[in-house]
Amino acid sequence: MKFSTVSRLVLSCALCAGAAWISPALAQSAPADEATEGDEIIVTGRAGTTEQKKVDASYAISTISSEELQMRAPIGVVEALKQVPGFFITNTSGEASSGVRVRGIPSDGFQTVALLEDGIAIQADPGLGWLNGDQSLRYDQTVERIEVVRGGPSSIFYSNAPGAAINFISRKGGDTLKGLARYEAADYGSHRVDGWLGGPIGDWRFFVGGYYRLNDGPRNAGFRLGEGGQIRANLSRDFGRGSVTFGIKRIDERITNWGGGIYTTDANGDAIGVPGFDPKRDTIQGPESRYFDFRTPDGTYGFDSGVGSTVKLTQYSFTGDYELADKVKIEQNIRYRESWTRRNSITPYSVSTASALLSGNFGAAAPAGSGRTLGLVYRDSGEHYDLANANGNGLALVNLARSYTTPLSEFISDTRLVASFELAGTHNFAFGGYYANVDEGFETNSAAILTEVADQARVLDAYVYAANGAPLLKLTDNGVAAYGSEWNNAQGTSDTYALYASDEWQITDKLRLDGGVRWERIAIKGEVEGKRRVNLGQSSTVADDSVTTGNGVFTPYKRSFDRTAWTVGANYQFEPWFGAFVRYTDTFRLPNISSFIGNAGADPVIQTMNFIEGGLKFSRRAFDLYLTGFRTKYNSYEISDFRNINGTLTPFRVLGDTRTWGTELEAGWRPTTWFDLHAAWTWQDARFTDFVYTNNAGVLTDYSDHRMNGLPHNSFRVSPAFNLFGSKLRIESDINYSGQRYTDVANEISLKPFWVVDLTASYEVSPNVQLNLIVSNLTNEFGLVNGNPRAGTIDNGEAGQAIFIGSSQFRRSFRGAVTFRF
Repeated sequence: MKFSTVSRLVLSCALCAGAAWISPALAQSAPADEATEGDEIIVTGRAGTTEQKKVDASYAISTISSEELQMRAPIGVVEALKQVPGFFITNTSGEASSGVRVRGIPSDGFQTVALLEDGIAIQADPGLGWLNGDQSLRYDQTVERIEVVRGGPSSIFYSNAPGAAINFISRKGGDTLKGLARYEAADYGSHRVDGWLGGPIGDWRFFVGGYYRLNDGPRNAGFRLGEGGQIRANLSRDFGRGSVTFGIKRIDERITNWGGGIYTTDANGDAIGVPGFDPKRDTIQGPESRYFDFRTPDGTYGFDSGVGSTVKLTQYSFTGDYELADKVKIEQNIRYRESWTRRNSITPYSVSTASALLSGNFGAAAPAGSGRTLGLVYRDSGEHYDLANANGNGLALVNLARSYTTPLSEFISDTRLVASFELAGTHNFAFGGYYANVDEGFETNSAAILTEVADQARVLDAYVYAANGAPLLKLTDNGVAAYGSEWNNAQGTSDTYALYASDEWQITDKLRLDGGVRWERIAIKGEVEGKRRVNLGQSSTVADDSVTTGNGVFTPYKRSFDRTAWTVGANYQFEPWFGAFVRYTDTFRLPNISSFIGNAGADPVIQTMNFIEGGLKFSRRAFDLYLTGFRTKYNSYEISDFRNINGTLTPFRVLGDTRTWGTELEAGWRPTTWFDLHAAWTWQDARFTDFVYTNNAGVLTDYSDHRMNGLPHNSFRVSPAFNLFGSKLRIESDINYSGQRYTDVANEISLKPFWVVDLTASYEVSPNVQLNLIVSNLTNEFGLVNGNPRAGTIDNGEAGQAIFIGSSQFRRSFRGAVTFRF
C-alpha cells in the first residue's frame, strides 16, 4: 500500500496537533524539578561553545548509555545499534561486514553512515569495497557510551555521512585510580577477557584497556574461527584554556566470516533447512574445505578459510581544543591509521540436485549416447557420493572459496573554529576545514569448489565414468571446479577536502534556528591491472583450463568530484522538557576509490538525496518520547550486481531513484523503581520511483514503484525490565520484530516476518562485583535475514526454486560474565 498524500498530511497534522495539545496538558501535571533522560549532554552533530541537551536538539539523536552497553555486552558494532529507530540492521556474515540502512536510504553496508570514535572517523570512507567500516571498530568495555545522529547535521560535520553519524565515545582516566576486569564465556566455545585501568599521573590522566578472546562461533566449523583482540591507551590533560588527548589503538584479530546456508520451504511456504542441514547451527564451512592451493601462472596461492575476517590495524589519534578568547575556541582532531584486512570465506554460490549440477557444469564430457556417465566422489575418502540420497537430500553445491585483501593507510584532519556571540539573540557559530588522504590496495583471488550439502560439508570431485563404471577422466582438481572465478589487482589513492560552517541562532528562550553548509571535493587516482583468461595446463582436469588472471597491463585512472550539502532546521521548546523541530537537508554521496577498483574506465555518479523531517521531543522522569516523521528522496542510487559471463562473475551497474516516507519512535516509561519499559519502532514505505534496466535476456524492464529490496514496512523492539531485591537484580528482555521484505528489486523473493526474543540479567553481588547472563534468541526462532545476492540483486536467479541459498538468524546461545570493579 502506498503512502498517500492524505497520509502525509495526517502525519504532519498529528505532529503539530500533538505539540499544541501536549504542552499545556503536561505543564499542569508534571513537577518542574524532575531529572530526565533528555538532560543528557550531547556532543555529536553540533559545534559550539555552549552545551546542549538531548531534548533541545533540532535533529533526531539516540543515546546508548554505559549501563545499557554493560547489560547487553553487544558483539559487534551493529549489535550495539539494534535499539536505534530508523535503522534496519542486517547481520549475515558474523560480527563484522554487516549492513545498516537508515530511513530508507538504499545503500548497503556503511556507505552512508559515518562511524566515529571520539568524534573522528575510524575510516575516512566506511563504504569501501570489501572493507566496511565496522571491520575497523570493536566494541569492548573501554566504550563509555554511544551517540547516534540520524540525518540532518551528520552530513555537514562528517564526510560520507548523509544517513547518520555513529559516535563511540571512549573512556578516559579520571582524578582517582579506577579499573575493571571482566571474564565472559559462551556455550559455543568462546572465552573473553576485558579490562581497563585509568587514573592520574601528575597533571595528566591515563587510560589503558582492551580485550582478548578465543571463539569457535555459534556455527561450529570444526576448528577455531576467532582469536585475538584489541588494546588501546590514551593520555589526556585539561589545562586553563583547553585540553589535549593522545590515543593509540591496536586491533589484531580474526573473526567469523559466514557465507550462508541452504533452505527450502514447507507445506505452508515457510522457509526451513533442507534435510541433513540444521539452519540454526550448521555451516557448509568445515575442516575439509579449509585449505586449498589455488593454481596461478605464478605458482600457488594458499587459501585458508580459517582466516575469516582478519584485521591488523594500528591507529594514532589526537584531539585538542584551546580557548583563543572568551567564547572563541579552536578544536583539532587528527587520526592516522595503517591496516591490513583479509576476508576469506566458503560462500555457497549455487545449489541443485547432484545430478543437475553434474549435467549443468560438465555435461559436455558425457554426451547422450556416448555410454559415459558422470559421478561425484568424496575427495578425501574416495567414497562414491550417492547422487539421489546423500545426506537425505541428494544435493550438491558450487561454492566460492573467496579471498579479498585490502591494505589501507589514511590520514584525517579536522580543524574547527567555534565562537559564541550576541546579535539579535545568541549565536553558536562554527567554521571548519577537513582533509583526508587514503591509500588503498585491492586484491582478489577466488575459486569455485564442489561440496555436499551438510554440516561441515565434505569436498567433492567430479569424474567421467565408462559404461562399465571404470573412471575415465577426473574433471575437478582436488575439489576445485574452476580456478580464477574472481580476480582483481588494483590500487588507488584519494585526497578529500571539505569546508563547512554552521550557526545555531537562539532567537528567544524557546525558538532556535540553525543551519549548515558543507562543500566537499575528492580527487581520486590509481591503476587497475587488466585481466586475461589462460589455460595453465598445470593439471589434467578442466579446473585450470580457463583461469582469470592479470595481463600485466595497468590502466591508470584519475578523476575528481565535488558537491555542496546544506541543512536548515528550527526548534521550538514549549517547555524545557518538551519541544518540536523541523528540518530540511540536501546532501550527497561522492564516489570513492572502490568505484574504480574493478574498472579503471568506470563512470560513477554523485548520488544526491534530500530529507524532510519533523519531530516531537518529550522527556520527564517517568516517561520520555521522541517521535519523528521523515521523507527521503535518493537520486541516482547505484546498484552493483553480477552476471556470470563465461564462468567469470562480471559486475555491472544500474542507476535508480527512490523515495521513502516513514515514522520513527523512541520511548521510555519508568512508572516505578522496579519496572521500566523502552521501545523503538520504525515504519517506512520505501519504493523505487524510477528503475528501468535491460535484463540478461536483453529485455527492457521497468521496476518503478516496486518495494525497495531489503527493507520491511515495520520493525520494532520492546524492552521490558524488572529491578528486584533493591535493584541488585535486573532482568530485561528485548522483543524484536522484523517485517516482511523482498531480497530483489523485482520483488519476486519474499522473506517472511519473524520475531527474536533476547534476555539479559545482571546481579550485583557487591558494589565491586557483578554477574551477567545474556541469552540471544531465547525461543530459538528461525528467520531468514537475507537471500542469495550472488544469484542477483535485481532479478534473482533463485526466484521460484524449491531449494535456495540465504542467511538466517543464529541459534539460541548463552553467555555468562563476571565483572570486578575497583
